[in-house]
Amino acid sequence: MKGFKKKPNHYAEKKKKDTRKVLSFEELPLEEYEKEQSAPAVKLDKKKVIIASAIVLALVLVVTLYFSRGTISSCIGRGRSDDFTHSLSGSNVQSGNFRDFAGGVSYVSERGFTCLNSKGEELYTESLGYINPVLKTCSDAAITYDLGAKGFAVFSKDKQIYKSETDDNIYLADITEDFDYALVTEGGGYNAKLFVYSSDNTLKYTYSFADYYITSVALNKDATEAVVCGVTAQNGAEQSCVYILDFASETPKAFKNFSGDTVFDCEYLSSNSVCAIGSEGVYVLKGRGYEEMITNAFGGMTLTAYDINTDLSAVTVSLSRSGDGRNCTIEHIDRNGTTDKTIETQLKITAMSTYKDRISAVDGRNVYVYKQSGDLVLSKELSAEGRSINMISLYRMYMLTTDDIISVTL
Repeated sequence: MKGFKKKPNHYAEKKKKDTRKVLSFEELPLEEYEKEQSAPAVKLDKKKVIIASAIVLALVLVVTLYFSRGTISSCIGRGRSDDFTHSLSGSNVQSGNFRDFAGGVSYVSERGFTCLNSKGEELYTESLGYINPVLKTCSDAAITYDLGAKGFAVFSKDKQIYKSETDDNIYLADITEDFDYALVTEGGGYNAKLFVYSSDNTLKYTYSFADYYITSVALNKDATEAVVCGVTAQNGAEQSCVYILDFASETPKAFKNFSGDTVFDCEYLSSNSVCAIGSEGVYVLKGRGYEEMITNAFGGMTLTAYDINTDLSAVTVSLSRSGDGRNCTIEHIDRNGTTDKTIETQLKITAMSTYKDRISAVDGRNVYVYKQSGDLVLSKELSAEGRSINMISLYRMYMLTTDDIISVTL
């Protein structure tokens, strides 16, 4: 990492002595993956190549799922203000790059980072030069990075406070409200490496992943732990995992793996509860040592949208009963992994957000607001089709459309 003060406490998954049967899921340098231990010649295994190709496709799917379906909500100074329409700077703002930030909203595009206040006024804008920008926020802190490249930057609500480059390409990041942050990069012989930095950009923890390709990372509130999820393939079948990493320990605090799903997002729900989102279910790890895992399977229904609300310590998902995105069931899952609310709709839900006991859902040019009890509070036709939504009060929300950000008073 360029421009950082580094500490030597690097932790890595240890090599296993047994011979593994899976391509690229062991802690060997990339150039050694195809070496046969008992044969002097290198021979290409078509089956392994197919498995590796499937993993690459799965990671592409992970990025698509993350940017098109999910939101993470938190209270950011909720309050009423005048409705506004803000024309987007740039032609490519992904749904996942539209986020609550500093009492308003922020987004990144190919033109850079933009922060708006609750009136739609630009507080700050900065050109970054990133080809594939990604944004993560927490309260008044934000981090952006160039997916698959080396550049990243840290922002407060009114200025850029740090900008640098990593030694290897970046694939994931997260940040806390105190400006501690994490980066996941290419592994340099491992599948991936995690770097965690204090707010003064001092490296305080690293971990190398030998067996899984990492798909999501989230720091806890005080940046003493991280939840990390990943995917691999074993004997031709997809397999996912969840790590809980304690930055004071050499070994993971908890580790769970399971087959038949691809996890692509994770977050802390409380100090002793985390969730992982997959294409086939929501997984909640809980307990002081995160020893118990609760599986909320989708039962053959298709995930169309979800919201992780860190204030409510809950996950809300939209599941299509018909498989074509329509006839969605809304399920609310608490920090204990219990599905405590279910709402049946006929909607084609493409985005959702939660606030207190309200659930907002977007279907084309219409937004619907439900109570958790299932009662429909109201519905409203929009001026354009909504792509992402951030609910900031019981009757107010910010909406990302194709060309604009609009505020909506319900």
